[in-house]
Amino acid sequence: MIRLLNIELYKLFRSPRTYITFGIAVVIMFIINLGLFTDGEELFGFLLQTISDYFYLEGEVINGYLIAYLSLNTLWVHIPILIIIVTAYIFSSEFEYGTIRVLLTQPISRSALLGSKIISMIVFIICFMFIIALFAVVPSVLIFGTGDTIVFIDGIQFILEESFIKRFLAAIGFAVISMIAFASMTMFLALVFRNTLTSILLSFGILILLTLLQTFVFGVFSSWQPFLFTYHTSKWQLFFMNDIPFSSILNSVYFLIVMSGVFIGLSFFRFNKMTISE
Repeated sequence: MIRLLNIELYKLFRSPRTYITFGIAVVIMFIINLGLFTDGEELFGFLLQTISDYFYLEGEVINGYLIAYLSLNTLWVHIPILIIIVTAYIFSSEFEYGTIRVLLTQPISRSALLGSKIISMIVFIICFMFIIALFAVVPSVLIFGTGDTIVFIDGIQFILEESFIKRFLAAIGFAVISMIAFASMTMFLALVFRNTLTSILLSFGILILLTLLQTFVFGVFSSWQPFLFTYHTSKWQLFFMNDIPFSSILNSVYFLIVMSGVFIGLSFFRFNKMTISE
């Protein structure tokens, strides 16, 4: 198992796709910083017009912590897309190159082979989210400094400077769980269709559909929200509430863990039942 894992990690970090996704993530963080550096004052001046008569705001409204928080909004679409690109390749590339036939004829356990790929997928997600966290915080803090942060969630939340990093790291940890759940679905699709592009498109389509259902809630759809993946992944925002609703966050963590378990279980079942001729 250790040898298989080393091989999978070697292939993962030798693939250009891995570093391209890392690079794109860094560029996205840079664009967010650049955009707020040039137009941030005007944008937040407009947003804060309605509360300027009721609150006295002292100091810079835009600071590095605010930009780091805004960077996490890439968790809605951008980050999942980058993650499924690599995840789909990890599990479907063996079929596309025909190496799966060679692997399945070797005296190795199929469960060990798939398990090593799953671990490499989780390692990639952790590394990816570490890069997101690093380049969301460090450049913005160096450029804009730190300070108390105003967040628009269920009204206006005021986050004290000394508590921001703890909240941010908790949100990143929650995002890792969310992305593992989503990547597990992509993994299953990759094993079913055995094609990288197909599994990417299906995962992306599901993400868009669920996001639309969550965003445009009409009548009966409101009762479906707790069953939507995107409903639970959006709970990272709750770490930036003045009073963090831990019970709601834990419910979403349980949902995401169960979702991961279901798709991982289905993937093991599919892979173990697969014939070499497939």
